[in-house]
Amino acid sequence: MASSALIQDVGWRLRREAARLKWRGLAGLAGLVFVAGFVLSVLWPQQREIATLKDDVAELRARLRSVGDGPAAAVPPTRASQLGNFYAFFPAVDTLPDWVGQIHVAAKRNGLSLDQGDYQLQQTARERLLRYQVRLPVKGTYPQLRGFIREVLEKVPAAALDDVIVKRESAGQPWLEARVTFTVFLGAEP
Repeated sequence: MASSALIQDVGWRLRREAARLKWRGLAGLAGLVFVAGFVLSVLWPQQREIATLKDDVAELRARLRSVGDGPAAAVPPTRASQLGNFYAFFPAVDTLPDWVGQIHVAAKRNGLSLDQGDYQLQQTARERLLRYQVRLPVKGTYPQLRGFIREVLEKVPAAALDDVIVKRESAGQPWLEARVTFTVFLGAEP
């Protein structure tokens, strides 16, 4: 019985203070409750995440320092090793049919047909890269042409877009006639 009397007393005091505060006081009290909720729900979890990330950074720095003390870390990469890494990026010559196949698949996916094309392998005596130039006449809409070029450049890592020549018979016609030239760079034997 004493607990119900206590609850009634607290309720009466809260109503009396609310009546005394009026609307401005209640707005301030609501603001304080909002701020407290914001701190509890947003700021504290962010502070915990920041502390976790700082611990991760400290751990990674310690690991980097321990690896940095080894003999391999003291030797900077040589020009020859950097150049070797550069040439290692380019695909081997025997993978050329796969890359040409990717170009044809990209055309098919974008609704273009490649009936004919001009394919030419080029190499000069001084260069360590082979160039395989692909000239393709295509006919389609502008979005199809653009999608085809984008997909080839995404799927064929060593391809470069050399040239695009676009013709349209009349301004109202949706079809374009284009000649697209790609160069696929291939690694040659040193």
